[in-house]
Amino acid sequence: MEGNLTWSSFAMICVFVTLASIGQICIKKSVSGGSLVGGSLGQTLRNIFGAFRNIYAILGFSLYVVSTLIWLLVLGRVRLSVAYPMMSLSYFLVVILSACVLKEKVDKRLAAIGLLLIAGGVAFVGLGMST
Repeated sequence: MEGNLTWSSFAMICVFVTLASIGQICIKKSVSGGSLVGGSLGQTLRNIFGAFRNIYAILGFSLYVVSTLIWLLVLGRVRLSVAYPMMSLSYFLVVILSACVLKEKVDKRLAAIGLLLIAGGVAFVGLGMST
Protein backbone atom coordinates (compact mmCIF):
# COMPACT_ATOMS: atom_id res chain seq x y z
CA MET A 1 0.00 0.00 0.00
CA GLU A 2 1.37 3.43 -0.93
CA GLY A 3 2.33 5.50 2.07
CA ASN A 4 3.61 2.81 4.40
CA LEU A 5 7.26 3.12 5.31
CA THR A 6 8.79 -0.29 4.69
CA TRP A 7 12.34 -1.35 5.45
CA SER A 8 13.22 -1.14 1.77
CA SER A 9 11.76 2.37 1.53
CA PHE A 10 13.68 3.39 4.64
CA ALA A 11 16.87 1.94 3.14
CA MET A 12 16.28 3.95 -0.05
CA ILE A 13 15.81 7.10 2.04
CA CYS A 14 19.11 6.37 3.82
CA VAL A 15 20.90 5.92 0.49
CA PHE A 16 19.31 9.13 -0.81
CA VAL A 17 20.39 11.05 2.31
CA THR A 18 23.93 9.68 2.10
CA LEU A 19 24.42 10.43 -1.60
CA ALA A 20 22.85 13.90 -1.38
CA SER A 21 24.97 14.78 1.67
CA ILE A 22 28.21 13.61 0.11
CA GLY A 23 27.25 15.46 -3.06
CA GLN A 24 26.76 18.65 -1.07
CA ILE A 25 30.20 18.27 0.53
CA CYS A 26 31.79 17.70 -2.89
CA ILE A 27 30.11 20.79 -4.34
CA LYS A 28 31.23 22.88 -1.37
CA LYS A 29 34.77 21.53 -1.80
CA SER A 30 34.70 22.49 -5.49
CA VAL A 31 34.11 26.18 -4.70
CA SER A 32 36.19 26.45 -1.54
CA GLY A 33 39.21 28.68 -1.56
CA GLY A 34 38.05 31.05 -4.24
CA SER A 35 35.40 33.60 -4.79
CA LEU A 36 32.91 32.96 -7.55
CA VAL A 37 31.91 36.61 -7.61
CA GLY A 38 33.93 38.56 -10.15
CA GLY A 39 34.23 42.25 -10.94
CA SER A 40 31.42 42.01 -13.47
CA LEU A 41 28.44 39.82 -14.22
CA GLY A 42 30.37 38.25 -17.10
CA GLN A 43 33.31 37.39 -14.87
CA THR A 44 31.02 35.96 -12.21
CA LEU A 45 29.32 33.73 -14.79
CA ARG A 46 32.71 32.59 -16.14
CA ASN A 47 33.79 31.75 -12.57
CA ILE A 48 30.60 29.80 -11.91
CA PHE A 49 30.81 27.81 -15.15
CA GLY A 50 34.53 27.30 -14.57
CA ALA A 51 33.72 25.66 -11.24
CA PHE A 52 31.88 22.94 -13.17
CA ARG A 53 35.22 21.72 -14.53
CA ASN A 54 36.34 20.83 -11.02
CA ILE A 55 36.28 17.08 -10.33
CA TYR A 56 34.51 17.66 -7.00
CA ALA A 57 31.73 19.61 -8.73
CA ILE A 58 31.32 16.86 -11.33
CA LEU A 59 31.22 14.20 -8.61
CA GLY A 60 28.88 16.26 -6.43
CA PHE A 61 26.35 16.93 -9.18
CA SER A 62 26.55 13.31 -10.33
CA LEU A 63 25.70 12.17 -6.81
CA TYR A 64 22.81 14.64 -6.79
CA VAL A 65 21.44 13.15 -10.02
CA VAL A 66 21.61 9.60 -8.65
CA SER A 67 20.10 10.67 -5.32
CA THR A 68 17.26 12.43 -7.15
CA LEU A 69 16.45 9.25 -9.07
CA ILE A 70 16.34 7.35 -5.77
CA TRP A 71 14.17 10.10 -4.28
CA LEU A 72 11.68 9.64 -7.12
CA LEU A 73 11.45 5.95 -6.22
CA VAL A 74 10.88 6.88 -2.57
CA LEU A 75 8.11 9.33 -3.48
CA GLY A 76 6.36 6.59 -5.44
CA ARG A 77 6.23 4.43 -2.32
CA VAL A 78 5.96 6.70 0.71
CA ARG A 79 3.62 9.56 1.57
CA LEU A 80 5.30 12.91 1.09
CA SER A 81 4.27 13.90 4.62
CA VAL A 82 6.45 11.05 5.89
CA ALA A 83 9.29 11.06 3.35
CA TYR A 84 10.03 14.77 3.34
CA PRO A 85 10.72 15.13 7.08
CA MET A 86 13.03 12.12 6.83
CA MET A 87 15.01 14.06 4.23
CA SER A 88 16.05 16.32 7.10
CA LEU A 89 18.22 13.47 8.35
CA SER A 90 20.76 14.76 5.83
CA TYR A 91 21.47 17.57 8.32
CA PHE A 92 23.11 15.01 10.61
CA LEU A 93 25.40 13.75 7.91
CA VAL A 94 26.24 17.18 6.49
CA VAL A 95 27.21 18.49 9.93
CA ILE A 96 29.44 15.48 10.56
CA LEU A 97 31.00 15.55 7.09
CA SER A 98 31.57 19.30 7.14
CA ALA A 99 33.45 18.96 10.42
CA CYS A 100 35.44 15.87 9.40
CA VAL A 101 36.06 16.41 5.68
CA LEU A 102 35.97 20.19 5.31
CA LYS A 103 37.45 20.82 8.78
CA GLU A 104 34.75 23.38 9.55
CA LYS A 105 34.39 24.40 13.17
CA VAL A 106 31.20 23.05 14.68
CA ASP A 107 30.03 23.90 18.18
CA LYS A 108 29.35 20.33 19.31
CA ARG A 109 26.94 21.29 22.06
CA LEU A 110 24.75 23.54 19.91
CA ALA A 111 24.94 21.14 16.97
CA ALA A 112 23.87 18.27 19.22
CA ILE A 113 20.88 20.25 20.53
CA GLY A 114 19.80 21.27 17.04
CA LEU A 115 20.21 17.80 15.62
CA LEU A 116 18.29 16.27 18.53
CA LEU A 117 15.44 18.68 17.85
CA ILE A 118 15.44 17.61 14.20
CA ALA A 119 15.48 13.93 15.21
CA GLY A 120 12.61 14.59 17.60
CA GLY A 121 10.59 16.18 14.81
CA VAL A 122 11.21 13.22 12.52
CA ALA A 123 10.24 10.86 15.36
CA PHE A 124 6.95 12.73 15.89
CA VAL A 125 6.18 12.36 12.19
CA GLY A 126 6.97 8.65 12.47
CA LEU A 127 4.66 8.29 15.46
CA GLY A 128 1.88 9.92 13.47
CA MET A 129 2.20 7.44 10.61
CA SER A 130 -0.25 5.03 12.16
CA THR A 131 -3.06 7.59 12.16
